[in-house]
Amino acid sequence: MHALKLFTGISILIFASTVIAAGKVTDERILAESALGENWFLKGGNFRGEHYSPLSQINEGNVAELGLAWASDLPLLDGIATTPIVIDGVIYISGAYSIVLAIDASNGKIIWTYDPKVSDAFAEKPELSWMSRASRGVGVFDGHVFATTADCRLISINAATGVHEWTKQTCDNDQGYSISDSPYVGGGMVFVGNAGSESYENNRGYISAYDTDNGDLVWRFYIVPSHDPAENDTPALKMAAKTWTGDVLEKHGGGGNSWNEMTYDPISNQLFFGTSGSHLYAYEDRSPDGGDNLFLSSIVAINAKTGDYNWHYQTVDKDSWDFNATMNIVLADLSIDDKNRETVLIAPKNGFHYALDRHTGELLTAGKFAKVNWATHINMETGRPAYDPAGEYWNADDGVMHAFWPNYWGSHSWNPMAFHPGLGLSYIPVVDVPSVVNNDGAGEDVVMFTEVDNVAHSPGKLVAFDPTTQSIRWSVDHKLPFNGGLMATAGNLVFQGSAEGKFEAYAADSGERLWSVKTGTAINAAPAAYSMDGEQFVVIPIGAGGGLQFRYPQMHSTNESEGPTRLLAFSLNGVADMPEPSGDARPLPAQPTLIASAEVIESGRQLYGDNCTGCHGYQGVARSGGTVPDLRYADDETHATWHGIVVGGARSTQGMPGMELNVEESEAVRNYVLSLSEEIRAKQ
Repeated sequence: MHALKLFTGISILIFASTVIAAGKVTDERILAESALGENWFLKGGNFRGEHYSPLSQINEGNVAELGLAWASDLPLLDGIATTPIVIDGVIYISGAYSIVLAIDASNGKIIWTYDPKVSDAFAEKPELSWMSRASRGVGVFDGHVFATTADCRLISINAATGVHEWTKQTCDNDQGYSISDSPYVGGGMVFVGNAGSESYENNRGYISAYDTDNGDLVWRFYIVPSHDPAENDTPALKMAAKTWTGDVLEKHGGGGNSWNEMTYDPISNQLFFGTSGSHLYAYEDRSPDGGDNLFLSSIVAINAKTGDYNWHYQTVDKDSWDFNATMNIVLADLSIDDKNRETVLIAPKNGFHYALDRHTGELLTAGKFAKVNWATHINMETGRPAYDPAGEYWNADDGVMHAFWPNYWGSHSWNPMAFHPGLGLSYIPVVDVPSVVNNDGAGEDVVMFTEVDNVAHSPGKLVAFDPTTQSIRWSVDHKLPFNGGLMATAGNLVFQGSAEGKFEAYAADSGERLWSVKTGTAINAAPAAYSMDGEQFVVIPIGAGGGLQFRYPQMHSTNESEGPTRLLAFSLNGVADMPEPSGDARPLPAQPTLIASAEVIESGRQLYGDNCTGCHGYQGVARSGGTVPDLRYADDETHATWHGIVVGGARSTQGMPGMELNVEESEAVRNYVLSLSEEIRAKQ
């Protein structure tokens, strides 16, 4: 048996050459060296955001020989949701609570760790606990590593030493803002968005650009207008203000936050990003007298140096489904209708893949990549959706539950798609499940179907989509909906991890599965590739990541994929042993006897669904192995102090806020949870 290169310690030993050169990234270097594939400079790999590696040492002919080079246990209990950045032999990643790690790319040894102490804010703001667990990576530029935090900080860290350099407060939690996405870099600036459109606070999304050296604010672009005309002081905001009616901007704010992904293009000097909707989902409530509500659910292009508006394209002009357009954006050069076009590609939540002109925003192609019943097609003349009554849940009869496709969380989420420039194909991690709700929009956000209209249906898919023909080239089925992001390579390969804990390689042109390894841990993140001393490596973070895994853990992992958070590196020379999965059944502790009526338990079930599911899991099943406890395994002491925790907020400093429940309601929830414990005990 070969010894596994498994490192869990944190080293403070840094070679002098690393100190001098660490994180030395510039626009010029990225443009000059991206085609070599030795480094993975940005989350998307290069300025085109393709999630594509030009390396081909590992290819369709030899990928079956791929072996584990090393594995590194990561001190990140709640999984990982980022694409690694690899520069000059150092891997930079972040995880829950915005903890940042620098790792030796040759052996997986941790070089340094930076902890911004996000949990210190929980005493005053325990509601940040959920968002804090969803950090999606870092940016690296000119010797600095940039990280963001849920409590709205932008932090610069020395890339060589992990020492804090400066901090900027880029938004305000008290106004409903927070951050889960990474910063983005280019042109000597670091770009930051924010979340908050669903906070029920009066806010409006914006993008900020800061100087990478000193953190000075360079510009700020507001995504939606203010209710105060004096604040709409740019041509873009004046234009957008005309598309809102009623008093929603004054009472609620417009939202529109850009909470995920941007693409910076130094060639055209543009920054591309997508926007979200408003917490007033229903279009008629949000805009009673009509209007497009710009720039909700849109792709926006702005001048990267000045922040001035260039163009926009709105994907859903009358959005009542929260169909954000905040997914990753790819720059692609395509031949469309016998013309060479410079495009941007995006597959947003709504189930359509779009190709737009990179310089004007003109709609060039659009086609479905998932099951959709809210629109029949996109009108190529107007650029607007042709709405389908089948998706209009608000017109359902009272008491009737209605399925609309895709679901509120979308057919494509933060997990990035990839693009193969040689084949001209996009590869999308598809979440092919609906929401099932009543005519008020209340119900279940995500419902997993394995059969639709008497035909077998896969809730998760890897789809290869041809943007020039608006058609699916091939598709691979997954048993669970929430799987990993994608990477394509010049070796005619596409790599993806799955909720079942498999890391797999497919032929990029046909979808044939060529290689698969069981990691023992669910995968939501995307892989990256790099080379050292002439050897190509593929690296993948494993461990279910992101915020939705807490609500629906059983859609993100299986009993066989609940292992720890790790970083795995594979190569053709890899001979290390895969770490053994844990797999032991968890015993129940001593617990009080259940004494409650069926009516009380049912009341507790409903209260749990309304108040507890988001963190502690659907139907009481929590994420395994993380920092959020599975209440079914609560011991005697926890049950004895239950009301102090749930009602009194005794654990608010740990991110468990006091809930707006009375003691009787809290007791009903406790009895419901205890009834679930009894179900487990009966099976043991």
